[in-house]
Amino acid sequence: MKKEFRRYLKDNVLIQKLKNEKLFTEKLLPDIQKQAVFPAIRENGIYFYYYNSLLFEYDGKFKTHPKFAFVPSMYGNSYVSDGNEVGKISNFYDGYENIKERAKLYASPEAIGVYNICKSGNILSNNNYVVLDIEVAFETEMDKQNGIRQNRIDILLYDIKEKALLFNEAKHFTNGEIWSNSVPAVVNQVNRYNNEIAQRKDEILNVYKKYIGNINKIFADELDNPLPLPQKVNQQCGLVIFGFDSDQRNGRLENVKQNLINNNIKLYCIGNERKINLENLYNKSRQSGR
Repeated sequence: MKKEFRRYLKDNVLIQKLKNEKLFTEKLLPDIQKQAVFPAIRENGIYFYYYNSLLFEYDGKFKTHPKFAFVPSMYGNSYVSDGNEVGKISNFYDGYENIKERAKLYASPEAIGVYNICKSGNILSNNNYVVLDIEVAFETEMDKQNGIRQNRIDILLYDIKEKALLFNEAKHFTNGEIWSNSVPAVVNQVNRYNNEIAQRKDEILNVYKKYIGNINKIFADELDNPLPLPQKVNQQCGLVIFGFDSDQRNGRLENVKQNLINNNIKLYCIGNERKINLENLYNKSRQSGR
């Protein structure tokens, strides 16, 4: 049985409480404005990502993973000697930069790539194309009961002028899921996403209308104009491959590209993901043979 897809807050109490938090106003918000931290709405919670790691979860209180928080309060480049105290930071506000650094250390090359794509434009960039959400999962009741972690679609792009949503999966060139002499694993993965999107199109649209309503309230003072509500969902998920050099582009990448195109994948390849333009990514992810 499919689990209801929820990515919105039921009331405004949590939003107002967040906006009164010193950690949000003095630490997180400036980093969001600089495109360094990515905010996302979840069911009854607000998440903040850094290098695609969940930096903080906020449900009335800030939470972070122990592997980010249990670091020396005086964390620097020097080594720690045996016998010196090593433990948790005193508080999230004072330990903010240390927590960020720990989150960055745990990031994989693929996570770093997604982070760099997100830096091309979040909801506060005032661009016509933005990354609206990341790590989008469609769960079932069985997944929840059995503790199965669903595959998560890496990126949700939003064309503000056309009021259209487009999902996009991201793979580093070294990811084995794009390599095969027959059908690469990523083909089945993207096809599963396409089926979910087609089946849940109306649900997705309604959820992200509420999601954007929350975003507009949280960042009312920072947005030049409120984000318009979406009216359309592109039913095919795109795939972006990154992390290759010019020799690889002219060599092994061609075989990968042709195989994926032959399997009807909407593909966009770019060596350095830092150079991605979100408008190009959006448009080329809807075309074959790129």
